[in-house]
Amino acid sequence: MCARFTLRTKLNLLLQQFSAELQHELAEHENEVPPRYNIAPSQEVLAVRMVDGRRQLGNLQWGLVPSWAKDPKIATINARADSVATKPMFRSAFSSRRCLIPADGYYEWLRVGKQRQPYLYETGRPFALAGLWENWRGLKTCTIITTEANPLAAEIHDRMPVILHESDYGTWLDGVAEDAQELLKPYDDPMTAHEVSTFVNNSRHEGPECVALPNRLF
Repeated sequence: MCARFTLRTKLNLLLQQFSAELQHELAEHENEVPPRYNIAPSQEVLAVRMVDGRRQLGNLQWGLVPSWAKDPKIATINARADSVATKPMFRSAFSSRRCLIPADGYYEWLRVGKQRQPYLYETGRPFALAGLWENWRGLKTCTIITTEANPLAAEIHDRMPVILHESDYGTWLDGVAEDAQELLKPYDDPMTAHEVSTFVNNSRHEGPECVALPNRLF
């Protein structure tokens, strides 16, 4: 699964990598947004969507609520790659409302006795998580798609978020559903994973302490 991630990359670099323009609500930030070390469900996340034929970077709320839902409590933070095209919760969004969710690391936890030791997974540069978005009564929400873990991720968990290659951004955002489905597979480029402080275990905690080495807070 994917329940926490980081985004510490400067805004201008994200716009360049994703070939996107800022949506109106972010324009006041110019080229800066605060680095985020512990992005959690129900919070706003940056996402790239196709808007009037152009890639736009804006905010979505993490936890997808389908347009037909009667109660926003149905919000779901992850969607499984093997059922995303057919499950009623996601199939409409998968067909026509796919998005890229920028990140530069994601967390997973290894249970050691009664303790949960967090690990931070990184690729050495910003990357795109495969996402879906919906519009529920004016509230734009999103979910992150997960797939089977690659060998490194499988050392801790049997699933991982779908990380898209830069060459596949266009297909994911604007391609036909059949081609997009082919991209939902374990990440096959080099990754690293290392222990970080349990400070990140509390979703209310923020700041560089979250990615510090264990027992070595800044």
